[in-house]
Amino acid sequence: MLFVNVPYCPVEKGQDLGFAYNSFMETIGEDDWALFLDHDAMFTTVDWYPQVEEIIEQNQDVGVFSCLTNRIGNPLQKLNNIDDDNHNIKYHRRIGYKLKEGFEYEVHRETTLTNWLMSGVILLISKRTWRKVKGFKSGFLGVDNDIHRRCLQHNLPVGIMKGVYVYHWYRGDGDMGHIREEVR
Repeated sequence: MLFVNVPYCPVEKGQDLGFAYNSFMETIGEDDWALFLDHDAMFTTVDWYPQVEEIIEQNQDVGVFSCLTNRIGNPLQKLNNIDDDNHNIKYHRRIGYKLKEGFEYEVHRETTLTNWLMSGVILLISKRTWRKVKGFKSGFLGVDNDIHRRCLQHNLPVGIMKGVYVYHWYRGDGDMGHIREEVR
């Protein structure tokens, strides 16, 4: 089964994203998958859930997946020629359906460490992979990069779902207030 979670870790727990991921992974079954969705992201198609289930079915050997998106630093996950400042959901839904139509179940696979590391937006991981790589590291930043590295160290490919596009608000209004030098 596939479970979706928007992770949150309160300040009193140190805003530890890895802790939030690991806590959720403890609750799912041994044959289940977890899809972690950033709090500022949304799927752009109505039928993404069965699409993701089929991608899992066709790629059982992949350790962790992510998707394509708009506002992100990773060039393999960011679509070219997209207007980063366009926050019209109709615009992004058209992109989502176009990508689904063209690449529905295709996955870009990485099996060796290259010059890019997966950025969250979504992380899709099985309980079996989570156990094999010994869970997520503690912390807030770099948790997604670390799981990418550890999957490859365990000979588990890392995949980008080419037909799944998630809109990412990520500082769309220029507000950097959520970034703090210290946790209160």
